[in-house]
Amino acid sequence: IPDLMEVDLSGQNLNGFNLFQAELMGANLSGSLLIYTDLTEACVVGAIFDKAILRHAYLNRAKLTRTSFQRADLTMTSLEEANLIRVNFSLADLEGANLYRTNLIAVNFTKANLSRVNFTEAVMTGANLNEAKLIGSNFDKANLTGADLVKANLKGANLSQANLSYTNLREANLSETNLRKANLTGADLTHANLHGANLIEAELDGVILNTSI
Repeated sequence: IPDLMEVDLSGQNLNGFNLFQAELMGANLSGSLLIYTDLTEACVVGAIFDKAILRHAYLNRAKLTRTSFQRADLTMTSLEEANLIRVNFSLADLEGANLYRTNLIAVNFTKANLSRVNFTEAVMTGANLNEAKLIGSNFDKANLTGADLVKANLKGANLSQANLSYTNLREANLSETNLRKANLTGADLTHANLHGANLIEAELDGVILNTSI
């Protein structure tokens, strides 16, 4: 198992490398190339991947707590069942990524591109998705309790059976979303766009609507 703790690999070409179960705690990989790189079950706690390119990389079941991916390219990356508590993905591009059953508690997705991402059964309590692009993403049975989705674009997203209780969805675009059986208890939908949304059997107790479209 490669031990690369706190190593400086910034700007390096690591495309296609096998880093299965690698120890990369505190490593600096900012600006590095990691296309199709295998980081399955790697320990990457506190590492820096700012502006790195990780297209089609494999990070399934990886430990990524407090890791930074600011402005990184993670399109089509697989992060199934990974631990991503308090990770910084602000301004990152994760279009088409697979985050099935990931732990995303208190993650920062501010202004990130999360279109067509699979968030099925993900735990996203307290996550910051302010102004994030979430067009066509799948949140089936995901837990977003207390998440910040102010001005987020969720057009056409699937939120069926998702837990959106006490989320902040002020000015969010929820047009054409599937909210069937979703829990919106106490959610703030002030000035949100709900045009064409499916709210059949949704739980709406205590919802703040205040002129939603």
